[in-house]
Amino acid sequence: MTTASFAQQRAWLASRFAAGTALYHVADQWPLHGDVSERQIRAALAAVVERHEPLRTGFRVVDGVLTAVVRDRVDPDVEVVDLSGRPEERQREDREDLADRLKHTAFDLSRAPLWRAGLVRLGAGRWRLLFVAHHAVCDAPSLFNLHAEIAEFCAAFEQERAPHVPQLPVSYGDHARQQRERLGGDGLAPLAGYWRAQLAGLPPVHGLPLDLPRPARRSFAGAELRVALPAGTARALAEAARRSGTTSFELLLAGYAALVHRRSGRDDLVFGVPLSGRDRPELLPLVGTFVNTLALRVDASGDPSYAALVDRVRAVWRAARDHQEMPFQTVVEQLAPQRGPGLPPLYQLAFNVTAAGGFGPPSTAAEDDLLLEVSGTTVRLEYNTALFKRETAAGLLSDYAAVLTAALADPATPLSRLPAGPGTGRPAAAPAPPSGRVPPRTAAEALVARAWAEVLGVDRVGVDDDFFAAGGHSLQALRLLARLSSDHGVETTVDAFFSNPTVAGLAAELARHTATRREDQSDQSDQNEPEGETWQ
Repeated sequence: MTTASFAQQRAWLASRFAAGTALYHVADQWPLHGDVSERQIRAALAAVVERHEPLRTGFRVVDGVLTAVVRDRVDPDVEVVDLSGRPEERQREDREDLADRLKHTAFDLSRAPLWRAGLVRLGAGRWRLLFVAHHAVCDAPSLFNLHAEIAEFCAAFEQERAPHVPQLPVSYGDHARQQRERLGGDGLAPLAGYWRAQLAGLPPVHGLPLDLPRPARRSFAGAELRVALPAGTARALAEAARRSGTTSFELLLAGYAALVHRRSGRDDLVFGVPLSGRDRPELLPLVGTFVNTLALRVDASGDPSYAALVDRVRAVWRAARDHQEMPFQTVVEQLAPQRGPGLPPLYQLAFNVTAAGGFGPPSTAAEDDLLLEVSGTTVRLEYNTALFKRETAAGLLSDYAAVLTAALADPATPLSRLPAGPGTGRPAAAPAPPSGRVPPRTAAEALVARAWAEVLGVDRVGVDDDFFAAGGHSLQALRLLARLSSDHGVETTVDAFFSNPTVAGLAAELARHTATRREDQSDQSDQNEPEGETWQ
């Protein structure tokens, strides 16, 4: 067992908030052609799994620390479906039904493997392999590596030759250990100093008007819309990038910042941007999860021109990339931002640019309030349906295309003259915490409240206070549960706490676990003395 990597830790923890959704499942499907057999495809999968330890990894929490448990071998979980002989349209429908079922079936994160596959026979010499994995063991570049290796192993088996696959200079476990060594001791100080200075005094919430009041508990209900950028946008982006010495990414993000500024009236903007995390050559051929998120703070004050805003975006983006190795959850831990109930820390608006054709099936969940993503000439807006209505999302997409078109046509245009106007919903104010605190009413609540106050470094805790709204982060949640277990001999599951992160909720869950343990002990012995503190 080894300590999980920072990326594994974040994916594992984040999925606890979105339990019951496929938000942290990555999926793809690949055609396989030739005279390859089912046996050879299974053998190819087994060979790839043997090469990459994340495909043999599960997770356990040990003393408040997430630990990766790598098995020597696993049996590939492959469901085989024969659709040969069916009409092509029926094949497509049945294949997509299988893909949807595979993607939306939950994983038990304590048990490897955290991936599954479907193998569909479409006819003689025609196969399609469907692959789904949890984001804690796989990311988008990993899917590319998996496809390439599986195809090569299949070809090698079919042609009775040795496979030509890349050497792996390091294992994923080596990477996790080396990263923690680099960020240990004094290695964290310059990174922490940059992010504390960059994000000091960050506004707790974006100013975009909402259609619906933000729920007290964070919602992951989502939907999406996609539109094509106006004709000529790709050419205009390329010309603007060449002319200004910038990149399409920076131009597109500046357009998003201009849109948010115009719609919200806010000058201080922040966006979450994912980064592949594969900044070292030896990481490129690995399968695993490496993604980190950077919080980019953009200054839109003074009514700058679009060109000036691009310059500001470029400076922030390039400085952030120079400090990208600090994990997002560590940035949150360093800053300890106060936030209202149901409000994600640091940012709620996300942005991404992917390779052309990089969009998968439509999303039915949302991690952020809004995610604007560009792939080739298509823009996708994923929106939280607990906050925004479909017509608002459509209006944002339309305005983004209009802002980008006008800005690229005349980069000297001030932001105030770009076409997007103010939004019409209610202001997106951060939810206020409950005005009155209810003190602990039972011994169980008092026990939890004491441990809670020690972990968060606060004086008073009410039974209805939300751990995360009070400034707690995911790592502190694990420490709280570890402290209750080690100091008082009482335990609960991580999922139970994340589903109701209040003193009252945790105390009730602990009481239930204690009662269950007593019943188990009474079945084994006449003595019925529970471990740890008693609450009656």
